Amino acid sequence: DHNAEVIVVHALSPKRMKEQFSDRYIASGVMSSADAAIPVTHQPNLESLFQSKTVVLNDFLKQKLGLDLLRTVKITPLIRLGNVVDEIVAVAKEERCDVIVMTSHVSRLKRLFRGSITEHVVRKAPCPVLTILPSAEIRTDKDERIPVMMVNKWAA
Repeated sequence: DHNAEVIVVHALSPKRMKEQFSDRYIASGVMSSADAAIPVTHQPNLESLFQSKTVVLNDFLKQKLGLDLLRTVKITPLIRLGNVVDEIVAVAKEERCDVIVMTSHVSRLKRLFRGSITEHVVRKAPCPVLTILPSAEIRTDKDERIPVMMVNKWAA
């Protein structure tokens, strides 16, 4: 037992929040003033959003890791609102993380023009960053290749 802890961060960007809430919603203090012209039919409750995202994240962890592993390893799910790169880096600094592990699944063309979130985290992180592909191939005893989805990028 090494007293290790895994912190799973799900960062919600204001842009993605706007997409998720569609044209009918605006979260005060979250969207830019340019978005103020959007008609508001319902003011989303950020606390309930965080609670629902935490439930989704916990369910994802139970499904992917299993209850036995969750009982063995201390895993702390965190939901953060803000710039995804800044939130990941902030959590790494606040929690004094030894390493950040994340997937990279951006197209080469997009990475060429804007860079990926992973690339930006690598540049700003206070610790090493291990990047993994969300899918891989494994070989069977008969030397057959089987595609395996390691992480569903839209799961949480």
